[in-house]
Amino acid sequence: MNENKIIGKTYSLYGGNNVSDYFYDDLTNLTDLVFKESNAQFELINFLRQNSKGKRKLKRELKTNPDKTLLGRILHLAEISLSRYFTGIDSHLKNLSLADKCDSTLTTSREQYLLYMLEIELVNRLNREKFSSSESKYAFLPHCLHDLDKDCLSASDGTDYVCKSCSKNCSINSVSKLMKLRNIKAYIWKEADLKKIFKIASSNGQSIGVFGVACIPELVNGLRLCAKYDVPAIGVPLDANRCIRWMGDFYPNSVNEKKILSLLNHIV
Repeated sequence: MNENKIIGKTYSLYGGNNVSDYFYDDLTNLTDLVFKESNAQFELINFLRQNSKGKRKLKRELKTNPDKTLLGRILHLAEISLSRYFTGIDSHLKNLSLADKCDSTLTTSREQYLLYMLEIELVNRLNREKFSSSESKYAFLPHCLHDLDKDCLSASDGTDYVCKSCSKNCSINSVSKLMKLRNIKAYIWKEADLKKIFKIASSNGQSIGVFGVACIPELVNGLRLCAKYDVPAIGVPLDANRCIRWMGDFYPNSVNEKKILSLLNHIV
């Protein structure tokens, strides 16, 4: 997809390039640097989650304490490495309606994005082996990723909507096929109740794993929900946030399938 068409409301993982591969190179290098500041991935993930809530504190830490605290150092390193992947976030936050200001996803701050990107990479590193060993694996894909030039023929199987491979140009189609090759049940997330799925699996003594694709804030929310139910989850963010919630309408989007493959290659 042409880079000119993949500018999101607040971020684009293309960062001015023709592909989003460079974002993952930058994120990998950043995560390696940040990991040196902590002794264990799990503790670092918890640290990021605990400190990603206070927007004012994060802004202050980045501005005044870049070398004095662990949080300040992490934010400073992340800003240096990932700032080029933001697109109009300041104007977006400034022009939010009163109603939208009550939406915790739409009000995600620059500093929160930086921590979220790190959290996703760390969670993937921590959970990929556990995900691989899960008895049942599910993938949940966003419906905004479908081919907008064709009516989607997906249909519900009782759990959620399943891709019918109606378009060769559809990212949901291609990603669903990648999942199927690894015995992962792929759904287009419209109606599935994850909590219900987790509880049923738990009552049956069945281990499950989840693979998510979503915009950065929503992916983090999903990973945290899975962690709450002790479900190993991994995921890849959309290349930009371009759905109706962010843009007022749906626009073509993409996800880095090479990154998806790199995670799936850990599955035996």
